[in-house]
Amino acid sequence: MKTLLLSSFLIMVLFTTNLAWADLPPSTSLGVVVLQTEYSDKASDGTTVVFGEVQNNLNSPVNAVTLGVTFMDSNSNQIEYKTGTTLLQVIQPGAKAPFMISSTKADPSITQIQVKIAGFQSSSAKQQLLQISPGSLQVSDKLLISGNITNNGAQQSTNTKLYLISYDAFQRIVAIGISNPISIDPGKDSQFSITSNSNTRAQSYMIIAESDNYQSNLIHVKGVQATLPVIVSNTKITDPNGTSYSTIPVNASVNITSDTKYLLNSTQSFIYYVQVKQFNGQVEFIGKYKGVFLGPGNHNVSVNWRPNTAGSYFVETYVWNYDSVPLSSAVPSINVVLVK
Repeated sequence: MKTLLLSSFLIMVLFTTNLAWADLPPSTSLGVVVLQTEYSDKASDGTTVVFGEVQNNLNSPVNAVTLGVTFMDSNSNQIEYKTGTTLLQVIQPGAKAPFMISSTKADPSITQIQVKIAGFQSSSAKQQLLQISPGSLQVSDKLLISGNITNNGAQQSTNTKLYLISYDAFQRIVAIGISNPISIDPGKDSQFSITSNSNTRAQSYMIIAESDNYQSNLIHVKGVQATLPVIVSNTKITDPNGTSYSTIPVNASVNITSDTKYLLNSTQSFIYYVQVKQFNGQVEFIGKYKGVFLGPGNHNVSVNWRPNTAGSYFVETYVWNYDSVPLSSAVPSINVVLVK
């Protein structure tokens, strides 16, 4: 048995900004179309990441599907144009393939995207002889899933990659995890494990595999278990009107706000803690917000802070129950610079 450790790409990050997509007709090129479910996020490095799917409406397979992405500002002015490909090499007739394309520029003025087919080629079919048997998906601030993948073909499955795809309620892709390539001998199987950052918008999960010579069917992940039932994300530092601070004046009113997602179908009292520390580790401020989760769903929580000393600080957020048992992992720190 081989052990397959899967690396994943960060899809949802702390400072995620939901972007608009252009209201355009389906991008069609001779039966190969971009589905109008594109989704855009800001990555931690400031670049814009675009997710989506391409569908093959032809009666034969295609490969080398290339997409052109136009990144635009709010006035539809082009800021950058970039090409990329679908993650699957071959798209079977009637099937879909995901894509993930990032801008080169870390430009905050990018607020719209447009995706079109730039080209594709006819292809021979790939037999769907890879079989994925996933276990339960463990959901907290991370996604963790393990299972087995079997090669039912007569040849070695080379350069085999697995893709963990997260969908929101509107069937938009909001997260993609990509494995390291492996080889699987004929008739053999391999254990796999995927760890990925979680997206609070995710509602369902799928896995698909492809190698140089085979593919799998798209498999729905049915078993989902919450280990830490609260996900904290999108923490913002703003003034009382919701405008983000670049620098914070001394004695100014500061709102520290986070999005939380509760994963269980139960009632849960909680405390949202905010801890502000100096860079030497000394605690400057602890604030809290008390609330009750009435069932699964998204909630916005906020704590007010009024700094009285200039300096550099970082912020941490936590969600615990009333017995001081963590319901979420600690969210990575946010650096805050205070000036008079």
